[in-house]
Amino acid sequence: MSAIDLGPVLVGLPPLIDERSRVLVLGSFPSKLSLQKREYYGNPQNHFWPIMGALFGFDSRAPYSERTRNLLHNRVAVWDVVAECQREGSGDDAITEATPNSLSNLLRDFPEVRHVAFNGGTASRTARLFAPDLFEQDDLECERFPSTSPRNARLPLAAKIEAWKRIRVWLEDPELTKVG
Repeated sequence: MSAIDLGPVLVGLPPLIDERSRVLVLGSFPSKLSLQKREYYGNPQNHFWPIMGALFGFDSRAPYSERTRNLLHNRVAVWDVVAECQREGSGDDAITEATPNSLSNLLRDFPEVRHVAFNGGTASRTARLFAPDLFEQDDLECERFPSTSPRNARLPLAAKIEAWKRIRVWLEDPELTKVG
């Protein structure tokens, strides 16, 4: 009896974070196109960059290095719950053999992060499986936001922007403006 070939092990992207970061946006795992481009939310149909551009006043079509610089300047970090997995295509529902990123180590290394914004239900559910302690920390607020994925077409961009405005509220908290 032969084993089923699940394809190659896919490796995610490193965290986009620095000492200014106060909010961590956690996705599930990068799409096929994002992995090819080595860019978070590299699919032009994904609403992540248009949402962030609208929230923080930058051009969502600017070069990736400029967009990430703007995001970090606005104290927003990005990573994924899954570090490695096997998957056919880009859908979260096709993820198998997942290995988690060490979210607790990241939060230990960047203690100024006080809020986690899950980009969709899969990211939130996967984090609950892999890092349940994340949801038990008194000094960390976790919230699920509508997925920015093009697969979440039932919610228009304007409604997603409205929901994601919550991270601006988090960043306006005077406690978050203090640096280490």
